[in-house]
Amino acid sequence: MNKKDNAEPMLDKIVLVANLYYKSKLSQQDIAGKLDISRPWVSRLLSRAEELGIVKIEIQSPSSGCPALEEHLKERYGISHAGVVPASDCSRDQAAAAAATYFVSQLQPDDVIGIGWGDAVSRFLRQLFPLHLPDTRVVPMAGSFGTSSETLPNYIAMQLAERLGGTSLPLHVPAFCSTREEYQALIENEQTRKILSVINHADIAIFGIGSFTSSFLFRHHVLSGEEEQELIRAGAIGDLSLHFIDRQGAPADCSLCRRIIHADLPEIRKYARTVIGIAQGNEKLEVIKAALDGRLIDALFTDEITAAALLKG
Repeated sequence: MNKKDNAEPMLDKIVLVANLYYKSKLSQQDIAGKLDISRPWVSRLLSRAEELGIVKIEIQSPSSGCPALEEHLKERYGISHAGVVPASDCSRDQAAAAAATYFVSQLQPDDVIGIGWGDAVSRFLRQLFPLHLPDTRVVPMAGSFGTSSETLPNYIAMQLAERLGGTSLPLHVPAFCSTREEYQALIENEQTRKILSVINHADIAIFGIGSFTSSFLFRHHVLSGEEEQELIRAGAIGDLSLHFIDRQGAPADCSLCRRIIHADLPEIRKYARTVIGIAQGNEKLEVIKAALDGRLIDALFTDEITAAALLKG
């Protein structure tokens, strides 16, 4: 794509529409409904994609993926979808963009969406075009913790709800309880039980995958060094929205794990149409593989280096 093409107004939206139509196989009417634009406007954007050379035999954009690696990942781990982007300085944003396109293709007008937090989710939100789906509901996948905008689950849920034109359901409890008694008191609250039930029956869940070596939970002292050692002794190697897992993808069990207020990920897997994980990097390789082996996600978005390493392991 030359400099003139890069200057094209609405280039990102043209690429999104092309991906939804040619790769995700949505009809022009479905795309129009999701993006809150007219069907003729969808047709014009598709025509413009052809004029710019974005659409030839296949979609020419970094977020379109590496088909061979994607197919191998699906076969190896039994997942329904894999999005693998070329390795580059922009690969984290490209993986997030691919996840956003897939998310839109799966989204239905009255869906409940469980959302995680962190860098990968923040990048996903930045790549997501505003939609008009007022009946959608967004719920955070854990109680409150952290101090930055990237690590406040309720705030992230509000951001996604704004993007969708829907509503968010906040979870007004801490994620980490000091004692088991505090946990029991909060978890038995009627409003808390109601919100957790909504989360556990979500139609779509999307989150990043965290490893201990890169986790903000320890870097920003959300958890203490003693709590980190407790998790390690329990066999934990990382987490999916505070659902700590071991190398086989089984839930870690320790005192800390039993006083965290978060979504029940195995329960979500029973009901969700798709559970989407976004992660890449050598430091996350072990926990990504554990999540795949444990059948905790059915759609993975990553880069080609991570994908190749997952296929070797």
